[in-house]
Amino acid sequence: MRPLQPITLSDLILSRLLLVKEGGLIKSKLKDSVKAIAASQLSASALTEQLEQALTSLEEKGYAESAGKARYQATDKGTQYILKQLKLETLPTRLQWPTFKNTYWIAYALGLPALTSETRKRLADADRLRAAILQSEYDLPIDAFSSLTETRNALLWQQLFDPSVAQSLQDQLPQLSQQAFNQGAVMGLLLNNILQTPKPLKWDKALNQLIAKAAGARNNPDQLRLAILRQAFIDGPVEPAFEPETLKQSISEAPTQPKAFSNLELEDFANTVLAAAKDTEEGWFGDHKVFISQVWKTLSSQQPDWNLTLDEFKQKLLAASRKEWINLSRADLGYSLDSEDVAASEIIHLQSQFHFIRTD
Repeated sequence: MRPLQPITLSDLILSRLLLVKEGGLIKSKLKDSVKAIAASQLSASALTEQLEQALTSLEEKGYAESAGKARYQATDKGTQYILKQLKLETLPTRLQWPTFKNTYWIAYALGLPALTSETRKRLADADRLRAAILQSEYDLPIDAFSSLTETRNALLWQQLFDPSVAQSLQDQLPQLSQQAFNQGAVMGLLLNNILQTPKPLKWDKALNQLIAKAAGARNNPDQLRLAILRQAFIDGPVEPAFEPETLKQSISEAPTQPKAFSNLELEDFANTVLAAAKDTEEGWFGDHKVFISQVWKTLSSQQPDWNLTLDEFKQKLLAASRKEWINLSRADLGYSLDSEDVAASEIIHLQSQFHFIRTD
């Protein structure tokens, strides 16, 4: 998937406290609420330690307060913070924690619009969830919360009109011409071309595999939801979570914690990069994709005062892509491309890979 909006441990803890009416919640219950999400990055002892740090920081910020021995509750200030994060005016009555994390926080991580009662029901549906994953992974130009059929169709049209796809299928033409030509065959061909599996699958199985691959999990609704939350979860300092602009700009990328950039800085950066991309002579794949490493070379010659290393350039690209001022895409057909360009351009972020800057 494209870079997800990060969710901190403090976000999860505070949002869990929002659902407690009176008397607060004890630490052990808070830990139980988040441990499945944090388990992929934190050991039990590390989670306990960071839970203590998060609660201390929440109290210092006035977002949570003690409600008794080892018990905590959210304050009005903390409630307003979470509502602002999720772009909500209020939370639905009788909202339960599983629904909260599996709809509101997933919508947040995927960069979807603020949920209404109707769109929350859609995202809770297994196939709508799968559609949202595909839309995020392949940056499909369709409405949020579209059906799986609509999303599948958008993906097929995208593939059908991608010149690189036609190029990659040319070698298969002798074998393909011996097969029946029908809708299922074409759908299977296009979807299997993305998957690049040794043995082609029927179109429906190929679609399921694409969803599972994008999420990095089995194509089971519960596993897909958990995978999204785990990918969005940040194992890092608590402090940046409390300033909304800093939170939106932060990117989780091992091994170092990335820098935060101002909106103005990122917008200027994105405009300059797109201009440099259009001036780049080498490294094009089709009419609208150019290798990240080649654009960096152009930018380095045009803006020597910036003195950006390739790694710094990539980090800033990720931050700009989160703001949707830069569109990045993956080289699905690496075997037909320059291996040096592919390797030099690769950005690995969570379960996503990027090699190109898009200029369209």
